[in-house]
Amino acid sequence: EFSPPPTVPPFAPEQAAAPEQADEAGHTAQPEHPVAPRPAFVPDPTLAGQPAGAVEPFAPPSGSWRRVSPKLTTVKRISLSIWSAILFIPAAVAIWFLVPPQEPVRWVAVAWLVLGVVWWVWRWVRARRVVASYGWARRDKDLCIVGGLWFKNLEVVPFGRMQVVKVSSGPLLRAFGLANVELVTASAATNGVIPGLPADEAKALRDLIIELSDAEGSRL
Repeated sequence: EFSPPPTVPPFAPEQAAAPEQADEAGHTAQPEHPVAPRPAFVPDPTLAGQPAGAVEPFAPPSGSWRRVSPKLTTVKRISLSIWSAILFIPAAVAIWFLVPPQEPVRWVAVAWLVLGVVWWVWRWVRARRVVASYGWARRDKDLCIVGGLWFKNLEVVPFGRMQVVKVSSGPLLRAFGLANVELVTASAATNGVIPGLPADEAKALRDLIIELSDAEGSRL
């Protein structure tokens, strides 16, 4: 007679083989591929504390920064006055005389003029601090340029990567005997500008940069 196959009992979680099982003798069976325990992280005690020679990131690299001429403050204030007058006065006058008196929008001209005066006063007072923030310093292999008030910026331009040195001076700068020195390198991200140098100092710096760049192989 035909007899049905024996029934296989369902799999039970408690019957699953454990990674380690003890045999009849009490010995623990090791898994086929033992997993090495992950070592705990131990900080290197020699790296603790303040880095050696740590300085404020905008500190002068050698002695002190060479500042630009204070006359640049006057140049910036004159330029500010000219551009503020061009931007605010014509628009305010046009709105005041072109809009009918009964229209409330006519008072936009007064608000615009007041805004221009506030803007001019703020930039006028701030100009001295902006000029005082500019500085430069020369090292053996590069030139450091610093500037900025709210967002300070430090640029390090290697002499060996300089391609062009530009000396520029507009009408206002020439009237006060000043010039800008622009450094052009192989990468636009590393270009730098030193504004408001006395004309003699700008010429001497230009010649010095050319000499040091030739020594580094850039051949300006």
